[in-house]
Amino acid sequence: MSEQEVQNEAPNQDQPQENQKRFMNLFSLVNYMIGKGKEDPIDLVEFSVHGKLLAYTRKSLNLFDAENKIRLWAIWMIEWIWFDRFIITVILLNSILLAIQDYSWRETNLEAPNNWTDSFEYLFTAIFIIEFFLKVIAMGFLFDKQTYLRDGWNFIDFIVVITGIISLFISARVSAIRIVRIMRPLRSINSLKEMKVLIITLLDSLPALGNVVIFLLFIIILFGILGLQIFMGALENRCRITEYPIGNIWKASNYSKLCQDSSNCPEGTYCGNPNTYNLPQQESDDENFNFGYTNFNNIISATFTIFQALTTEGWTKLIFIYQEALSTTIVFIYFLLLIFLGSFFVVNLILAVINDSFMAAQMKSIMKNSQISASSLQQEEQNEDIEEGDQQIDPIALTSNIHNEDQTQNHQFEHDQQINEPIQQNINETNAIKSQDILNNGGLKQISKSNSVEQVNQPLRQQSKQRFQKQKQTKFKEFQLILIVIIENKYFLSFITCIIILNTITLSLDRYPISKTEYEILDIANQIFTVIFTIEMLLKLIAFDINYLKDSMNIFDAVIVILSLIEWILSSAGNDSSGGSFSAIQAFRTLRLFRLFKLARTWSSFRKLLTAIAATIGGIAYFIILLLLFMSVAALLGMELFAYKTPYRYNFNNYLTSMLVVFMLLTNESWNTIAYTFMYDLESIYPVIYFVVVIIFGNFILLKLFIAILINNFHEANIDSSQYLEENRNQQSSKHEQSIGDNLQSIKINQVSPEQIQQSFQIIKSSANQQTNNNTSSRFKNLSLQFMTTPTVLNSTLNQSVLEGVSLYIFPPQSKIRLKVSKLINHKYFELFILIIIIISSILLALDDPLSSSNSVALNVVDEIITVLFICEALLKIIHKGFIINGPDSYLRSPGNILDLIVIVFSSLAFDENQAQTFSKIKILRVIRVLRPLRLIVRNEDLKMSINALFNSLSQMMNIALVCLIFFLLFGIFGVTQFKGSYYYCDIYEVNDKLECLDNGGSWTNKKFNFDNVLNAMITLFVISTTEGWINLMSDGIDSRGIDLNPKENNAYGWACYFVIFIIVGSFFIINLFAGVIVEAFQSEKDRLSQMREISKQELEWYEIQKKIYSSNPIEKFKISKNKLIKKLNEFISSDKFEIFILSVIILNTCVMTIQYLRSPKELTDAIQILNWIFLAIFSIEAILKLIVYKRFYFTFGWNVFDFTVVLLTLLGVILEQSDVLSNVGTATSILRTFRIFRVLRLIKSAKNLRIIFGTFLVTLPGLVSVGGLLGIMLFIFAVIFMNLFPYVKRGEGVTDNSNFSSFGVSLFTLFKCSTGEDWNLVMMDIARSSQPNDICLDFNDYVNYTEYGFMDCGNFAGILLMIIFMIIVSLIMLNLFVAIIIEGFQNTSKEENASIKKLDVENFQQLWKDYDKDATGFIQCKYFTQFMISLPQPLGWLKLKYSPAQQRIRMAQLNLPVYNLNGKNMFYYYQALICVAQDYLESSGFISNFDISKDIVKLKLQPLIEKAFSQVSNLETEFDSSQFMAAVLIQQNAKRCFKKLKKLKSSLVVAQYTNDDEVQQFVS
Repeated sequence: MSEQEVQNEAPNQDQPQENQKRFMNLFSLVNYMIGKGKEDPIDLVEFSVHGKLLAYTRKSLNLFDAENKIRLWAIWMIEWIWFDRFIITVILLNSILLAIQDYSWRETNLEAPNNWTDSFEYLFTAIFIIEFFLKVIAMGFLFDKQTYLRDGWNFIDFIVVITGIISLFISARVSAIRIVRIMRPLRSINSLKEMKVLIITLLDSLPALGNVVIFLLFIIILFGILGLQIFMGALENRCRITEYPIGNIWKASNYSKLCQDSSNCPEGTYCGNPNTYNLPQQESDDENFNFGYTNFNNIISATFTIFQALTTEGWTKLIFIYQEALSTTIVFIYFLLLIFLGSFFVVNLILAVINDSFMAAQMKSIMKNSQISASSLQQEEQNEDIEEGDQQIDPIALTSNIHNEDQTQNHQFEHDQQINEPIQQNINETNAIKSQDILNNGGLKQISKSNSVEQVNQPLRQQSKQRFQKQKQTKFKEFQLILIVIIENKYFLSFITCIIILNTITLSLDRYPISKTEYEILDIANQIFTVIFTIEMLLKLIAFDINYLKDSMNIFDAVIVILSLIEWILSSAGNDSSGGSFSAIQAFRTLRLFRLFKLARTWSSFRKLLTAIAATIGGIAYFIILLLLFMSVAALLGMELFAYKTPYRYNFNNYLTSMLVVFMLLTNESWNTIAYTFMYDLESIYPVIYFVVVIIFGNFILLKLFIAILINNFHEANIDSSQYLEENRNQQSSKHEQSIGDNLQSIKINQVSPEQIQQSFQIIKSSANQQTNNNTSSRFKNLSLQFMTTPTVLNSTLNQSVLEGVSLYIFPPQSKIRLKVSKLINHKYFELFILIIIIISSILLALDDPLSSSNSVALNVVDEIITVLFICEALLKIIHKGFIINGPDSYLRSPGNILDLIVIVFSSLAFDENQAQTFSKIKILRVIRVLRPLRLIVRNEDLKMSINALFNSLSQMMNIALVCLIFFLLFGIFGVTQFKGSYYYCDIYEVNDKLECLDNGGSWTNKKFNFDNVLNAMITLFVISTTEGWINLMSDGIDSRGIDLNPKENNAYGWACYFVIFIIVGSFFIINLFAGVIVEAFQSEKDRLSQMREISKQELEWYEIQKKIYSSNPIEKFKISKNKLIKKLNEFISSDKFEIFILSVIILNTCVMTIQYLRSPKELTDAIQILNWIFLAIFSIEAILKLIVYKRFYFTFGWNVFDFTVVLLTLLGVILEQSDVLSNVGTATSILRTFRIFRVLRLIKSAKNLRIIFGTFLVTLPGLVSVGGLLGIMLFIFAVIFMNLFPYVKRGEGVTDNSNFSSFGVSLFTLFKCSTGEDWNLVMMDIARSSQPNDICLDFNDYVNYTEYGFMDCGNFAGILLMIIFMIIVSLIMLNLFVAIIIEGFQNTSKEENASIKKLDVENFQQLWKDYDKDATGFIQCKYFTQFMISLPQPLGWLKLKYSPAQQRIRMAQLNLPVYNLNGKNMFYYYQALICVAQDYLESSGFISNFDISKDIVKLKLQPLIEKAFSQVSNLETEFDSSQFMAAVLIQQNAKRCFKKLKKLKSSLVVAQYTNDDEVQQFVS
């Protein structure tokens, strides 16, 4: 059918005929447009259906063309919104059926029975097959563009359909594959822009994530090989009954620990390893050794062990296991390096990658929305023009996209007109009714004759009623105004705020046990508050009428009041509110705490934080949808794989428990223990694949995406707050940019043809002439003068304090004593001396051993001397500045001095032997003096930035702490209401309640973490928010039955929702806000400290480029020997084939090192040994050959030095390994052998994206080291504090023989372990335990009692406070600085890769320069510079530009390079050439238009680099530049040519010939 026929049928198709409903005429339903016919190279057809324009292939399946009715119907169907909703509904129903599927038949090991769900499976499969065929008919299948399988979502559908068809014909169950269909709703959700940003973020981050994964695999392989060499077979070092095996049996004793030698074993037993005698494993590993799954016996087990350590779950247990069998130092170094490099860097690098991708996706979304808005606005203008012209559009035949849109909008315009007409008519009628004169003077005649008399009189009656009610309304409005004045009064608001606070306190007083009288008082108080809030609601409702509901806070208040009234009525009806059936309703009163958010109306910083939180909620909502989809898929897959295959409490037997287990994996809590259990019960290692995949995609990727959302929302919130200032700051710069905007397009050398350069020469010449006034033609000279003439203001007088006032009312400013004291304090060595004393004091604190009294006397003497020195320092400073009222610089006006004085006072009190016992704990405050080394460390720029970022983010962190407090109070009071007194248990499990327990001689004990009062509840919730031990706490809540009732397993499974919701709100959201705040504060502080905020982007970019330029140096070129053999060797080792061969050997060496395993055949072991020697020989020969060829230049390349070091260490390892004298240091030789693996790092040179990751590591390394130093100081402070307060604490689950506070080293490691979240909650409760009937301890903290009772100290409640403070400072704040530095480093690395001039471009210039300046003098002759530029790659050079000789001379003239005359030769200088070439490229390409540096801070930062770079030419003078030099060269060339012509023609017209040369005239002018 032709287009004309379609247009002819259009009028008939618009008629409401019956055949339209039956789809008889499809062209009224599907409009199409055939493009350019056979001339269209794409050969696509555009279909307009349901208001959308779609492009599909011209012929589907080579059967259905664009005019086929079946295909048109299929297109109409698949694009119908209700068809899409129907498919999503079917998917949802299918998912529900999969979720409720019963796997209990597995308990009897029978085949799956046929049930009613199988029938629906056939139905769903049929529906999906029909959908598949419809889409294939409509879109085509594969080979053409825009076909079915070209869409990724359709590819997933295709796999599911195929597996569904297979399941119809075979008995195998493939529902594990069919559940992939649950991902299909993402196709529709993708239409939401917020969800689209999330999905695009994940997809766009896949390449970069792939690079991170490669880097992570390299780390895992590296540490895996190290582990194979060090720990292989170590788990079999057991204490054995006999010294030697008897036959093939070597029985182990009952001693459960590993051993290094027989000295570690009990008397009569011997340490031995069966592998030494080639015996099989003698004993199976139990739970103490993780069932043997975490070992280094082969590379697979090593990979799993390392991955577990990277997640910081169970990594300290690995240390404790292996330190018993090997050297403690080696074990600690290995695992600590793994944690720092793997967990702290690589895992957080995933966050940096996703954050970068999220920012890019968000920017794309913003730009796309702005483009759509602009196009929509333009389209609306076009529509107005079309409507004014009364243009008509064919409703059927679609000729262009604009026509289709215009048609839709015209229909919408007509519809709006139809709606507006009755509205306007009603308005006119209302105006007529309001006019009495019209109604009384014949105005009724204008009414239509069809109106009845009643219709005419009705407006009159309404008008009379309105006049009668006006008087009442006037009085009522006056009353409303009075109420509004009262409600908005500040005293009324303050009263309500006080009531809210009192209500919060009252709700917080609920506890267990509580007396009946006190409970009744609290209940009455709550009723009074309910009455007050009800009155407030009624007053507002009366005052604001319907406007009351326009405020969301008022609606929330009304809901809370109504719920409170319902709870009051129900409790007054005779129900027990303290724990009866209406306790859940009673808990709704805790929602009153949300009223505290009203403080945001007057608290600006708090309001800003809440605004950022509100802005994040949208992204979080879509993120939760995505997270639920992932959890659902993982849960259904887990059900298919593991249902009824393990008796473990948390299993995959049903959908709800499966979702809970997946959520546990997302929180990263005890996932390793769950994996061990499943592998042990299933007797297979394959379950670990499932758990690792869920951890990677759920915890490493999805939750990192969530943190990225938080970080970016905080960044946007801060941008919005400072947007006004930035707009004002950029007004002048924007005007300047507008003034020069036309000139930016004048010359773009790299974007135009060489022929166009000659046309723009006049512009270049005029620009150059403006810069060459007064013989200063070099623009670089002007630029350098800006720095050379800038006065440098040194801070030499900064420490020269001005003496003010009369110090201590004794020493005036002119006092000789005060002047001498001032001179002493300002001496450069005084501060150094104090810092040395501080370090010595800190070392003494670390050396103090609480378990020994032998060194206490000597340490006390030294401590007294140091304290006297600190007292003298304080006195000198007081004399210098005064004590407190001698001006703002007085001694006690400084917080640091106040801290020093407090420490001095308590240290002095400790000198008195009578007071020593009293102040033994207070004396620990002296350790705070260790903070004073920050005066030295703060000189480090990175650490200074970190410290300032922490201090500047304190206000925001306090706001977050307030939000945390409100949410913790909310959940805490709710938890107290539900769980108070319910966490008690009996050690006799078969009892029902407390009385029965006590009657049977049991002990009725409370859990360490409980909800008996608000304080305990908030401590418990804080532990849960760190996700450490929350599974056990949730289990206690699920098992609880009520007050005085013994728990029962899985009594109320629904209470798991309480803990899951709190994890999402309290941990995923609130706690991660700290990361957002610290990252934002770090970036802001970096900008502030660098003082680069006020400079423009062009100046900042030019500053970064200059740093790259001035950081480079001319390098000396290697001179190849004339010896033929050496020349051939150089050609051989420089060839690509040799490099490929070496890389192949490196990869092969790595593979060989990974294939060894415990109890491998002797033949394999010997083969590996021989291959390692061969590899060593190859690497040694490579190093020797390069040494012969390059000689001393060999060590000028970093990679060569690295290779040489590896070869030497490998040789050393072989020598030590084969030496009988050093056979006892086998572990050390194993470490030395593994150095060969580091050669794999050479692969980084050839992988661009991997180079970004490695570059990020190198860029962030200084910052990471600085923050690591700050973290070390904090750990040192807390380690000494805990060592002095809790050295004798009784051993328990957290404080053990391996993890305690009895010495400084162990205390330091224990706190580092806690900072990673490892069992920190157990440590906290062990240092704050109370004596129980079944857990007796004593209250002491001195050495004398320790010698008598041992480790029996209870600790004290301060341990909880100290541990929480430690976790907040170190875990939530300090470790987030690592995240901030890594994110900032990755952004800088990515920014460098996208810079206009990269570091690689400067290196290309540097490498080519050495070919013309072989001795690295910094100068090359001018006559070679043109060839140099032709050989230099773009962007700095002219390679591939194909300039003519004339154009080359023009470009050389444009550079304006200063020319130096050295030894009669004209020379260009390295730095001047490089910077002028860079300026020329940036200016001609439009990146930077102004190279003037306006900010003094930039000049001061660049001045040292420039002075160093130009020290070589500072005494040299130049009289002309490259333009004049090229003019002179051109004149000389033309003169020679003219003289030759003169000689031939014997003519004297040289001058005339010279003046006729246009090119020379250009230079002469």
